[in-house]
Amino acid sequence: MRRFYSFGLLSVVVFFLLGWMLNCTGLAVPKTSQPFLDLNTTDVVASDWIPVDHWVSTSVFGLPARSYEINQIKINSSTLENNQLYVYSKIDDDIHTLPFTLNTDSSEQRFDYTLPNSSSLRIVTIGLKGRFNPTKNQQYRYILIPNSLVKKSPVNMSDYEEVKMAFHLAE
Repeated sequence: MRRFYSFGLLSVVVFFLLGWMLNCTGLAVPKTSQPFLDLNTTDVVASDWIPVDHWVSTSVFGLPARSYEINQIKINSSTLENNQLYVYSKIDDDIHTLPFTLNTDSSEQRFDYTLPNSSSLRIVTIGLKGRFNPTKNQQYRYILIPNSLVKKSPVNMSDYEEVKMAFHLAE
């Protein structure tokens, strides 16, 4: 009887270790990229990359800030009711979805946008900590995507490369 319990206990331990090893290493399953739906992207409106040529100094809640206004006819209240607005920032070669926070050794800056009035998009940079130095080589781009298309698409809108591929955007 004692051997029966020892054999049973040993079997349970072996199965447990074998299961643990398979779970840790996993079975090799080839990773496939998720195919995009065939989206009708004719109603997607995308601006070119707009370089920032001059900032206006201001403050937000007592913090130093700068703003830059992009005047575009395609952004208005009726357009925004039927579309989702996404704004992207290109600083040097890094592309971020607004809003985002940029941390460096000497500062922390928050990048955001507002829509103060029809046909206007205001980019705002707020200095949260440290020295508030302008970031060089900045460009911005907005994309208006119809609500019906946003609901259908499995696109991660924070991944600009995925957005560019899914909605057939140049650059």
